[in-house]
Amino acid sequence: MRNTFIISGGAGRVACAIPALEKFSKLNPNNDFKVLVHGWHQILWSHPLLQNRSFDASLAGTFDNHLKDSNVVHPEPYILNNFFNQKINLIEAFDEIINNTNNHEDLNRPRLYTSEFEKRQTSDIVDNIRAENNHKKIVLFQPFGSSIKFVNQYPFDNTHRSLTPDQYVAICNGVKDIATVIYCSPKQFKPSDDTSIPINDWNPYFRVFPSMLEQCDYFIGCDSCGQHFAYGMDKPGTIIMGGSTDNFTYPEHFNVVRKEGFTPTYSPIRLSEGDTEFAERSNEGAMNFTKAEIDDVIEGIRKDLQGVR
Repeated sequence: MRNTFIISGGAGRVACAIPALEKFSKLNPNNDFKVLVHGWHQILWSHPLLQNRSFDASLAGTFDNHLKDSNVVHPEPYILNNFFNQKINLIEAFDEIINNTNNHEDLNRPRLYTSEFEKRQTSDIVDNIRAENNHKKIVLFQPFGSSIKFVNQYPFDNTHRSLTPDQYVAICNGVKDIATVIYCSPKQFKPSDDTSIPINDWNPYFRVFPSMLEQCDYFIGCDSCGQHFAYGMDKPGTIIMGGSTDNFTYPEHFNVVRKEGFTPTYSPIRLSEGDTEFAERSNEGAMNFTKAEIDDVIEGIRKDLQGVR
C-alpha cells in the first residue's frame, strides 16, 4: 500500500517538508507515494520528483483518489518532542516523522524549482532594475509574517514575529544607497512612505516569490516563508527574529538578529492553546528594537552586502 503524506500549514512548512519527502523516495523506491497539500500546493510545482505526486487538498475527489486506498501520514512537527524542546529544526522534524530517523546528515536543503518561463519573467524584471540602479545589489525583503493584521488601522502581529512598518522603512532607507529593495509581503501592509519596489504590482501569482529570490543577491526577512526559500536557494541574508525560537531559522547560514537581552518563550502552538496565549504575552517586546539596535541591524546588512558578489 502506498503512502499519502498530508502537508498542512504555511508555505514555509511545505518547503521544509521537501527534503524528507525526497529522502523517503530514495529509501522506498517501490512506494508510489502521493503528497496532499492543504494550501500552497504550487510550492511543489516544477519539482522533478514531487510535482506529479502532489495534489491540492481542496479538490473534489481527493478522498477516493488519493486517500481511501493509502496509508495516510500527517506529519506535524509542532507535536514532536525533539522539535518543541528545540533540539531540531523544521526540516529535521519532518525527516524524523516521515523517515523515522534521528540521522539528518543526508538531508538536502528545501529545493524549490522554477520553470524557464518564470526564470525569464523575473530575470527580465531584475535585469531592468539592475540597469536602472547601476552597481546596487538587489535585495528581497519580507518584513511581515502571516500573522500580521490591521488593529486600529495599524499593522500588528500578535505572535511578535513581524517588523513594524517604521522599522521596515528605516532599514530600507539605511541601505538604499547600495541596494535596491524589493518588497515581498502583502500589498495592503506596505507603508505609504516606502519607496521600495512592490513585487505584488508585477504579479500576484505566488510562484514569482521564489523565482524572484533566485535572481536576487540578498534576502532580509522575519520568521516567515521567505527565510526557508532563501535557505533552500543558498542565498545570504539577515533574519530578524522576534517571538520564535532559533529552531525556526538557520543560525549556521543567516545573520540572525535578536533584540539584545531578550530570550523568546517557545509557543506550543497546536499543543496547548492556553500556553500559546501566555507565550505570546511573554514575547511582547521581542521586536521592540531601539533606534540604536536598528542602526546596528542596518550596519550588519551593509557589511554583508559589501561582501556579496
